[in-house]
Amino acid sequence: MLFKKRSLTSFSQTVFSKFFGFEEGVDITNDVALLVRRNVVIKNIIFISNILYAVMLFILSLSSSGGVTDWVITVLAFPVTFMINQILKRLIYTDQEDKTKQSVAMYVAGFYMFFSAILIYARLYSIPHFETGAYILIYYAIVVISLYQDKQLLSSSFTTLIILLTAIHLIWTFNLQQAAEGFTIFEFVPIFLRTNDFQDIALRTLLFILFYFVVYAIVSMGQYMQQERKLELIRRRQVQSDFSLWCFLNLINVWISAMPLTLEK
Repeated sequence: MLFKKRSLTSFSQTVFSKFFGFEEGVDITNDVALLVRRNVVIKNIIFISNILYAVMLFILSLSSSGGVTDWVITVLAFPVTFMINQILKRLIYTDQEDKTKQSVAMYVAGFYMFFSAILIYARLYSIPHFETGAYILIYYAIVVISLYQDKQLLSSSFTTLIILLTAIHLIWTFNLQQAAEGFTIFEFVPIFLRTNDFQDIALRTLLFILFYFVVYAIVSMGQYMQQERKLELIRRRQVQSDFSLWCFLNLINVWISAMPLTLEK
């Protein structure tokens, strides 16, 4: 029984390393190869996420409130998911030595991860039991994007993400378009600033900024440690190479020194 448990654990670890190990079979001193591996792992995570999203939509379609629109969205999710995976696969595997293509794949994967979370939230926000869970998916997308350990990706996408999150709050979470009916913009803004909805939006935005800052700090530290590991490995290889050369030269020197003795005999 213990042997079976160990075998199952070993098998699980092997499978996890194969599909989700960021440094599995990769030379960490090769930035392009490391980016390729990260793209492959994120693509696998996106594939699993899409399956879970499809299951959520399918369950929603089977519910008593599910209508024709729900089934249409559920059915359309499959070809869209397949198309995105094909695009990522083509970008990743077409030329694994081209850093530009791998960087494009990274940005496509990051954008799609966040965009898919937004689409799921747009579908589920109006259902009280699903709104909180669907909103958490946005933070889940940020965590997945952070797995690239790339500060540039996070810093360059922050402004876009905060604008999209604000639009989500205004359009879906609190539906301000409906609340502002019958008011001019100058009449509505002072009223809105005194409402609980504005306080809720401000709190959600501040929490998102704080969460993003913490994730950025973690990524910054991880990227620094990765760079240090890379430099240390390069130095170690250089020392090993120099030591091997020194041993070889010493061997040649000993052999040359021993030649006169051999000739004298």
